[in-house]
Amino acid sequence: MSDDKPYGSIPNPDMPDGEKGFAKKIHTEEAILITLMALSAIGIGVTNFKPAGSFWYWASMAPVFAAVSIYMGWSKARSRGEGMSRIIRVQILHWIGLLAALVLIYFLFKRTGRIDYNQLALISLLALALTTFLAGVHFDWRFMVVGIVLGACVAGAAFVEQVVWMIVIPIVVAIVLIVFWWKRSL
Repeated sequence: MSDDKPYGSIPNPDMPDGEKGFAKKIHTEEAILITLMALSAIGIGVTNFKPAGSFWYWASMAPVFAAVSIYMGWSKARSRGEGMSRIIRVQILHWIGLLAALVLIYFLFKRTGRIDYNQLALISLLALALTTFLAGVHFDWRFMVVGIVLGACVAGAAFVEQVVWMIVIPIVVAIVLIVFWWKRSL
């Protein structure tokens, strides 16, 4: 009975043992990046519905993104046998740059009044998108993808208020026509 394997742990005889660990690590890293994208999607909702609070959401996401980037950089450096202290130092400086930018953005909002709540949220998200993209350029290419998605979300959020009626009305009309056609065919 001690030789029994738990359910779900069916070994793949075609995959060598070294590749199994690598495949598991790749899936873990991609799951983490998907989680970052999900947190970003939540942030987009917060930005659209509560711009005043969204600054703090994006400011709190900066350390989360930094921790993920440092973890992934550290694990890559370890697997390549590189010095981890340099990788961690560079990563920390990279993400501190984002925190400094967020402080300056908040200063422009709070002290000078040059930007309003909506701009505060979008500029904060843009700073996170750029920093994430550059983390992809320098550390792990998958962060570029996340940065591009965040940048696209900035563009989408900026234009959503202007074109929402141009999008919503045709969608509602299409849904009504589809429902009408579907009910008629029954």
